Amino acid sequence: MSDEIRQMVNRCLAGDEVAKAEFVDYFKGRVFGLCWRMLGQRQDAEDMAQETFVRALKNLHRWDQERDIEPWLL
Repeated sequence: MSDEIRQMVNRCLAGDEVAKAEFVDYFKGRVFGLCWRMLGQRQDAEDMAQETFVRALKNLHRWDQERDIEPWLL
């Protein structure tokens, strides 16, 4: 995982709202794509992607920074 992503996550953990928006923007395509493939309905996929980011940002402190974040997020 790149240092840029790790720094972004650390800024999120520090409460930086801009970093949280960057986090969502960086991963939104992959998260939405997975939700779309799993659910098959655009509205359901949008709702699930939103819920994913709400939960991820709330629980970001639980992520093991020694591991890649993408599998944890997805």
